[in-house]
Amino acid sequence: MFFSAAKIFWVIAQPVNLLLILLSLSTLLSWSRWRRQGIWLTSALTAALLALAVLPVGNWLLTPLERQFTPFNATDRTVAGIVLLSGGTVNLAVSRQVGYAVPGKSADRLVEFIRLARGYPEARLLICGGSGSAGGVQDERWDREALLIAEYLVSQGIPRKRLLIEAHSRDTYENAVQGRSLAKPKAAEQWLLVTSAWHMPRAMAVFRALDWPVVAAPPRLDLNGKSAFRLRFDLGRGIREIGRPAHEYLGLLAYWLSGRTRTLWPAP
Repeated sequence: MFFSAAKIFWVIAQPVNLLLILLSLSTLLSWSRWRRQGIWLTSALTAALLALAVLPVGNWLLTPLERQFTPFNATDRTVAGIVLLSGGTVNLAVSRQVGYAVPGKSADRLVEFIRLARGYPEARLLICGGSGSAGGVQDERWDREALLIAEYLVSQGIPRKRLLIEAHSRDTYENAVQGRSLAKPKAAEQWLLVTSAWHMPRAMAVFRALDWPVVAAPPRLDLNGKSAFRLRFDLGRGIREIGRPAHEYLGLLAYWLSGRTRTLWPAP
């Protein structure tokens, strides 16, 4: 129920669609007795679009998410396992067409996961992720991301016996619930969690709510100057950049309100 509702809500709430809906509303108001309210709404939308076109608003919003959890630094403590949240690691549509796993927009997660897997050869490797598509799974092999990642890891020399594959979860919460059920981590064990830096706050909040105290291990990013002001005039880019932080902040709020997490903004 939550998964379906979230998909429907995001269709409306994603920035480009929301702007169109509000613009349509302002037009209707302008031709009604509420003409003044329509003019105010149109003016506000124009100001917002100008800000998105000129200012790096998306990067400014994304930076706090990316900086909340720092990359993992090796310690003397044994690493029992490493968890990979697969969302977007593989481009499922292209992979199906070419017949092998093709990196997706979040391939940096896979790079970090492989680096840690080789650095801790005794650690178990848990891959979490099925299909996040609202249409569900059409092809068992090509629509379940964890299966494709597992095949790729084996081709890169990772022993299959190290792998734990959870290929049915559809979102971050299900990743954690079903992954925990499969891995059965012990209280004294140290597990690392690999996901994109911007996704780490929500992921950590979910794992903590399930009493699985994983250690954040996001990919290493060069954030110097990313949020600095650079003069530009590119509305398309501005709308694209704001989509990811908007999705994450709404996700943090929705997970907290629904009881999936215990805190709105998890501490490092």
